[in-house]
Amino acid sequence: MEVLETSVYAEDLEKARAFYEGVLGLPCFQFKPPRHAFFRAGRGVFLVFNPKLTAKETHLPPHGAKGSVHVAFRVEEEALPAWEARLKAAGYPVWWAEWPKGKSLYTQDPAGNLVELAPARIWGLEEA
Repeated sequence: MEVLETSVYAEDLEKARAFYEGVLGLPCFQFKPPRHAFFRAGRGVFLVFNPKLTAKETHLPPHGAKGSVHVAFRVEEEALPAWEARLKAAGYPVWWAEWPKGKSLYTQDPAGNLVELAPARIWGLEEA
């Protein structure tokens, strides 16, 4: 089993798309402002919803969040320094965390969601 989809919430989908597609390089395959932006993320999908709209829906179970949420993307450990440089060059501050099995790089997207880039081994998972 693996993650099929995960989501964060942002009211400004243009800024979210600029970050997730422009900075992180996730291909946007569906952009329907003001409701959502959908991205490919490996074998799964990453969804950005406007919580002002999706929290009130009646045709689907409502979803939304108040405050920031967290998402972690699997990256190779040796790529982390390049990601740090890329994020800084795009104007995003970064933070590092040391774990027993590796380290993670953190930033925040334009909506304040916590975005983590980390190798799978921090959770004891293979890099497959």
